[in-house]
Amino acid sequence: MSELSTKQKINTSDVLAQVASRAKVSKGTVSRVFNNSALIPSETRCRVLSSARELGFRPRVGVRAPQIALVTEPPHKTIMGGYVNTVTQYICHALSRANAGITMITEDRIENLANCWFDGIIGIAWENKTIRLLKQLKNLPVVWLSDMYQDYFHTIFVDCREVGRIAGDYLMERGHQKIAVIHDPDYSGNEHADGVGDSMMERGVDISRNFIKLPNSMPLHLAVKQVIDVGCTAVWVTGVDMKVLEVNWLIQELAGKRIPEDISLMGFENPGISEFLRPSLTTVATPLREMAERAVELVLREEQHGLEKVQLKVKLIERNSVMYRKQQ
Repeated sequence: MSELSTKQKINTSDVLAQVASRAKVSKGTVSRVFNNSALIPSETRCRVLSSARELGFRPRVGVRAPQIALVTEPPHKTIMGGYVNTVTQYICHALSRANAGITMITEDRIENLANCWFDGIIGIAWENKTIRLLKQLKNLPVVWLSDMYQDYFHTIFVDCREVGRIAGDYLMERGHQKIAVIHDPDYSGNEHADGVGDSMMERGVDISRNFIKLPNSMPLHLAVKQVIDVGCTAVWVTGVDMKVLEVNWLIQELAGKRIPEDISLMGFENPGISEFLRPSLTTVATPLREMAERAVELVLREEQHGLEKVQLKVKLIERNSVMYRKQQ
């Protein structure tokens, strides 16, 4: 059996016939495309899949294993133990437990997404080309791990600006009045940094003099030099690719400053190495395992009723890299 997006049940022969008519191919060709046969030319495959999605058809999951595409970064961009690497592992594990088929689509071969039949997509990649392609897909559940595209996809996310406020509140409650944020130069990174600024302003701090935002696209040794030159007592590194480890090394080994005595340091996410740094790293951690499991639960849900927005909470893990600072 197959089903329409309107949930009207019809028989398999009718499905194949309607898709075949729209795509101008035989019913046998449609059947082979639905089964991801490698014998169908790419142009024909794309035409059949596009026709099926426009009509709202998809093979019913109840009689076969659901097929899920996981859109992620290519290996050369992925940091071992970093955000993308960790979330990819959690998602694959959750899909495996659900007996779902998994196809990895990395952004360097994103065109392959249109060449196979999937029951849903989970996206943890960022390039504009990827987003544009996913927006074009019809009648297919797409789960995105950010709230940036919540008008187009299901979203599992944390409120980035609120995360920044949590980090800012924590540092200010420990006496830090001059704070730097080294962040990714994207939507999430800017929201993190602006959240810290919000927290400082709410406490009456002049952020034009006491707060600096430094994108991690600039050489990190220059960012660290600027943090030290302007006299910041605390720096939060929000990037998800463990650049905090490099900042930790630059502060202590290159600049000869002590953490946390001279400069307090906070990280983001919770790579396993965090607790083994010298000193162990205080960090703001997203519940990555829960995020992955909720994404899998949502993409496999047979009944889809509009776009869902699932907001999760972060956890501040306090270790030894941030110290109280007496007010001057």
